[in-house]
This record gives sequence, structure tokens and C-alpha cells, in this order.
Amino acid sequence: MKIVYGVAAAIWLGVVASAPAFANGLDFSLKNATGYDIKAVFVDPSASDTWTDDVMGADILADGDKVDISFTGDEGTCKWDLKVEWTEDYKPTVWHGLNLCNISTVTLKYNRDTDVTTAVTE
Repeated sequence: MKIVYGVAAAIWLGVVASAPAFANGLDFSLKNATGYDIKAVFVDPSASDTWTDDVMGADILADGDKVDISFTGDEGTCKWDLKVEWTEDYKPTVWHGLNLCNISTVTLKYNRDTDVTTAVTE
């Protein structure tokens, strides 16, 4: 019986260790699968009329890369807007009403045929 508990504990520790270490329930991983590099990411409550500071700082999120987005915000607010700015001279892209209380990963994808960038959430 001790062996079964030991194996279960080892599996549980492996799952916990592989999960991202987020500071609060609003933090998430952002994957860039657009074909373009991202120079800035903004996350603000959906009720806000302005954008605060870039949550990535001076970093660039290259196509194919992932970054853990950690920010301080009211954990009682679940609906957040996401804005990305591209390294190329393209218009920023905005998604409204992402429920960050239930999202752990946002994957950005660009469809060249439709010229639409989508945010797929997990």
C-alpha cells in the first residue's frame, strides 16, 4: 500500500511541478502562433477605457514562442481585454471580454486567407 501512495505522490508532484507558477488566478500563458513577432501586450479590465503598461516590458514575443503573463489586477474581475502590438508596422489587435478566471492559456493565430487573428483559449 505504501508503494501505491508513493507512486501517486510522485505523479502528483510531477503534475504540480510542470504547471506554470502563476502569482494569481488571472495570470496566463500567451502563445504566439501568428507568423509575426509581438512587441507589446496589454491586459486591462473590460470596463476600462484606457490601456495601462505593457505587461511584457522590453521583451519581444517571437512567432512560435510562449510567455507567462503575470500582472496585478482585481481577482474579483473576470472579464479582461487583451491588446497586442506587432514589431511590424501593423495596427494593434484587440480581443474583448476574455474570462481570465477560467483561462490558463491564450494562443494567438493568424489566418492569411481571411486576414483574421484569433485568440484560442484553454
